[in-house]
Amino acid sequence: MEQNFLIPDATFFVELSIFLFTLAVIRLFVVPPIRAVLTEREARVAKTAADADRARQIFAAAEDRYRSSVTEARAEAARLRDRARTEGRAILLAAREQARERSDKMVAEAGIELRTHADRTAARLRDRIDPLARALADRVIGGSGR
Repeated sequence: MEQNFLIPDATFFVELSIFLFTLAVIRLFVVPPIRAVLTEREARVAKTAADADRARQIFAAAEDRYRSSVTEARAEAARLRDRARTEGRAILLAAREQARERSDKMVAEAGIELRTHADRTAARLRDRIDPLARALADRVIGGSGR
């Protein structure tokens, strides 16, 4: 007996039932763990993306703080340099003034010492001039000094 190929026979139904049973087993026992792993993976990826965004924000804030700190440090260094220059100039001017006062004092003392020495020398010479002048006058006149 020849069968009509449009009418399925029992083999088809057995194969169909085995296929559906296998499909049900796969759906019940294989798909849920795979879905759980995929869901967990998606959650991890989302958490990693959120962590990366948070890290970028933290980095940007830290970089802003760093730049502002560097700017403040440079400004403070400039203020310190200017203050040091001002103090250095003041110290230099004070040292120059002190040196000028010392040199003026030394010049005045040297002038006084020279005047004193000149006065002493002049007094000694006056004391010696009188006898020398008499002796010379006696020689010139041809006097009794011999």
